Amino acid sequence: MTKPLFHVQVSSVKVIHDMPGSWLDADYRRLLAQLEVDGVDDVSGNDLLDITLMALQDMEPDDAADAVLACKLQHDLTSGARRNVVDDLLGEQRPWEDAADIRLHSRIFAAAVLLQKAFPKIFARPDMMQLILEVQASTPEAGKILAQPPQAAFVTRMLADAMDAHSILERLFDEQLAAHQFAEAEGIIWLAEFANYSAADNTARLTVYSSEHWLDAMQSISEFDSSAYNDRLRKEIDDD
Repeated sequence: MTKPLFHVQVSSVKVIHDMPGSWLDADYRRLLAQLEVDGVDDVSGNDLLDITLMALQDMEPDDAADAVLACKLQHDLTSGARRNVVDDLLGEQRPWEDAADIRLHSRIFAAAVLLQKAFPKIFARPDMMQLILEVQASTPEAGKILAQPPQAAFVTRMLADAMDAHSILERLFDEQLAAHQFAEAEGIIWLAEFANYSAADNTARLTVYSSEHWLDAMQSISEFDSSAYNDRLRKEIDDD
């Protein structure tokens, strides 16, 4: 590793069963429109969720699952492939970790959360992980990264620095981790947020949400150093 830009302490690693922002009112309305349920323009919050659950419960569980996945995945998966995901969910498998296209994982998880609420005796309760890190930048320049919304590539590189050379991130993405661009990181980091930024101390709290597949290794780590960096724009690379 080059000279560390950040010292990181692991504050919390825990299993959770939902992710902030995975279902907004606009998402429920889009799903209800797909199901041809009208009259919900003025409904919001828990009332809108209740209407959505009732609409799904009027369907067969497999058809409800296909409808929810169609809403979340749009045209990113064929109908046949979507049905395979339905079968995986009904079979209590973990398609939010196993689907070939990692860009779909977070949306498959969101679908599984809603389906389990609608059919708690049929669909298993899905789980994921929340990781909270306290990050200290070693220089004011590095500290500027903490003042901006975190890039998925930056967060993935930081996590890889915490893990050993045999970790799943290093085994699958060693070249991308060291490159200027890491597009696949968007499928690894489902959500990341900085909070409590201090320009004076060059510190911030980083909260990361992803699957157990990617974050489980962090449970045995208490602190580490990192030289993580943001992706570089193509123009910046060309100008070098």
